[in-house]
Amino acid sequence: MAAVEVRKQTPAATADANGRETVPVVPISVDEPGMTRERRAALIALRRTHVVQWRAGLKQLPHFDPVFPYDIVHEYGLNWTTDPDYGHDAVKYLGINEDGTVSPEKLKNKLLQVVIVRTLLAVLGRRTVADSRLHFGPELGAAAGLYTELGEPSIRVEPDLMVLAPGTELSDRRIWDTIYDVHVDTGDPVPVLVGEILSDSTAARDLDGKRRLYETLGITEYVLCDVLGGLLNPDAPHSPPGMVLYRLEDGVYRESRAAGTDPSVFRSDVLGTSVRLLPPRDPVRAREDFRFQWWDGEQDRWRDPSTDEERTQERSGRERETKMAAAALYSFLSELPRPSLDQIAAHWREHGLPDNVMDRILAVRETPSTWRALLLPSTDPDADRPA
Repeated sequence: MAAVEVRKQTPAATADANGRETVPVVPISVDEPGMTRERRAALIALRRTHVVQWRAGLKQLPHFDPVFPYDIVHEYGLNWTTDPDYGHDAVKYLGINEDGTVSPEKLKNKLLQVVIVRTLLAVLGRRTVADSRLHFGPELGAAAGLYTELGEPSIRVEPDLMVLAPGTELSDRRIWDTIYDVHVDTGDPVPVLVGEILSDSTAARDLDGKRRLYETLGITEYVLCDVLGGLLNPDAPHSPPGMVLYRLEDGVYRESRAAGTDPSVFRSDVLGTSVRLLPPRDPVRAREDFRFQWWDGEQDRWRDPSTDEERTQERSGRERETKMAAAALYSFLSELPRPSLDQIAAHWREHGLPDNVMDRILAVRETPSTWRALLLPSTDPDADRPA
């Protein structure tokens, strides 16, 4: 194994006025509503100066991991952390806002994660995981430039989603309810696709270090989604929400935009079709209405599970309306020949109901000779005429 550079920094000693060494209290987790960037910078400086005391506090955690490179810029509580790559079943992730305060993961990020995973499951089968840990050797962390503030290379990251190698078949529990571990450092197959949903606190790392890591690992495709806007392109802070898909070509990620004029459509070799992130249709439901869609060439339309469910519900509703209208047809117009009634009902089932169908039925009841014009609109009067 190649030597790994560890950029360690020597902590300064501290003493009181009499020259006696002091043992400061070095917190491992601070979650204060009044936290500012200046106070957080001072907290990080305190940890840097007193690394031994800081590490001693970490060792008291029930979920302490002796091989994980803890970072002084992050908080590690009993059941929460601000380190996006810590990944422990009993520890939830909290972000750090621009003002330095700790906050829960934005709801829209979590909702979009579920949306994307559902689409990938629909297209690829049961080999997509929602929460995962990707383990690799420190030499790869160093090669990707993923270091802690104290100069230790990363040994794992926690993508927002992963697509595993073909042939994998997972249970619902493995997909949704547990953290799925992939140890490429011990020979596990490399995922074929990883996805990250950008946030203020993770965007820079996702766009830079993680991109280099996934390139080095040989992951075929890398999807980045921005539901907040302004994160995919730091030079365009007011850009709208969107996504980008990178495909590995000769060891380097390149944007995989689909042919055509729509810049929001990307070609995915992993899915074997084009994909896009559809923005919310209703601003009121913006948090829950993002749609990650794939192009179904056989059906000639964009698809995703939510849209498919809506179409199914709409079709069921139309079928119920058609049955009710057909029942009224046979009841109110029993004087018409039965073959004509059957023809009308069959036409409605195939082409849908005419507007104001009940008004039309009642009008035909008054004037039976108008049945074809009113109940079979836009049809050839000689077509399909019953014998």
